[in-house]
Amino acid sequence: MKQVCVLGNGQLGRMLRQAGEPLGIAVWPVGLDAEPAAVPFQQSVITAEIERWPETALTRELARHPAFVNRDVFPIIADRLTQKQLFDKLHLPTAPWQLLAERSEWPAVFDRLGELAIVKRRTGGYDGRGQWIITESNQRDITDDLFGEVIAEKFIPFDYEVSIVGARFKNGEKRFYPVTHNLQQNGILRYSVTDISFPQQKSQQTQAESMLGKIMDKLEYVGVMAMERFVVGDKLLINELAPRVHNSGHWTQLGCAISQFELHLRALLDLP
Repeated sequence: MKQVCVLGNGQLGRMLRQAGEPLGIAVWPVGLDAEPAAVPFQQSVITAEIERWPETALTRELARHPAFVNRDVFPIIADRLTQKQLFDKLHLPTAPWQLLAERSEWPAVFDRLGELAIVKRRTGGYDGRGQWIITESNQRDITDDLFGEVIAEKFIPFDYEVSIVGARFKNGEKRFYPVTHNLQQNGILRYSVTDISFPQQKSQQTQAESMLGKIMDKLEYVGVMAMERFVVGDKLLINELAPRVHNSGHWTQLGCAISQFELHLRALLDLP
């Protein structure tokens, strides 16, 4: 059986390693600055615990390696511009948005998106960082260096946020965990709660599986992917994707027979 090399040695990489041990799968989370000669990637299937990484000797080596599963998908999802373009191409519902390329576009932004806009960095900026709530009165908060590097979204007064974690195998087969209700504090996820008796659970599950499945099929993705969505009445709007195991799926470690981490390894290695 091949071993798995994980680009990144943070919490998610260590959890993948832990999931591989009972299966006899050697999982190697590696730091981004590791020397390529010290990393056993030539004998490994390669994955990542992060969407975006700086250019180092190791990442240059891995970025062109044919064993890097989803290698060409990471850049699409790591950039909010290309991620939103993907949603639009697949006719999937998301908040109205546009690239904010120059300061002269502000009047058109407020005309199209309303009096409140959420401005987000195209790359990075998670857990509430790199995001601004902008009105006509504080539009100067977006400095000149940010134009072209941010998108503007319509402010959505959503009821709450839910996410779904699922996986796609090489043959197109897919598996999904139950939708979770995410509770956040200061923009950081604190609790993910799933309740299959919740009245809206069935309809949300069906919608979410269809949306995420369509995305994974289009990208020919292999492994675990997470999708966060805003609930607005009986509709779901896609907020963001994560092409990896996700913190809203940590509950699967003790709540499921197969955790998201084990499921990711099974998909990468084409195990049942």
